[in-house]
Amino acid sequence: MSDRLIIGLAGYARSGKNEAAEALVQYGWRQAAFADKLKDFLYALDPLIPGHWGAGNLRLRKLVDSAGWDYAKVTYPEVRALLQRAGTEAGRKVLGENVWVDALFREHADAPALVITDVRFPNEARAVSEQGGVLIRVERPGTGPARDRAGRVHESEVALDGWAYDHTLVNDGSVRDLHLKLYGVADLVQLSQV
Repeated sequence: MSDRLIIGLAGYARSGKNEAAEALVQYGWRQAAFADKLKDFLYALDPLIPGHWGAGNLRLRKLVDSAGWDYAKVTYPEVRALLQRAGTEAGRKVLGENVWVDALFREHADAPALVITDVRFPNEARAVSEQGGVLIRVERPGTGPARDRAGRVHESEVALDGWAYDHTLVNDGSVRDLHLKLYGVADLVQLSQV
């Protein structure tokens, strides 16, 4: 068993994973995502993003700098699709399925308490468990897998459907309610380390 505390959060886009993680960050946990290095990679590449509603193309870096990744993914569906293709079809399938797992655990090897906000694939879930971590699914009623403009669902949205999680948090109340639910699980994780 590891001396470090690790919680991996899974769930559909917009289910509340990042908001749940904020509950732990307030108490000194480090927040990370398997997609952090992927975002760094795409930010450095700075591809053109197709505009919409008659707008022209714009550079990813300018969009992220002015509005942030979350806004970019929601407002410009091509940004989410680009992350999915670069992360899965290019990163995982060309460089190996653990490319983002290895990058995250290497960068955060010194974190005594780590919350990972984007567990999306079986190998990521296994890596969290192998590091002594706990897997939590965050479910928000009415939220399903993100779809592209054609209505298709990318494999990264559903690869863990049916996975046996350690805990499930239903995000059906206020932000405070969600935080309190996660505090309860975090307390159990800490007690199991004693």
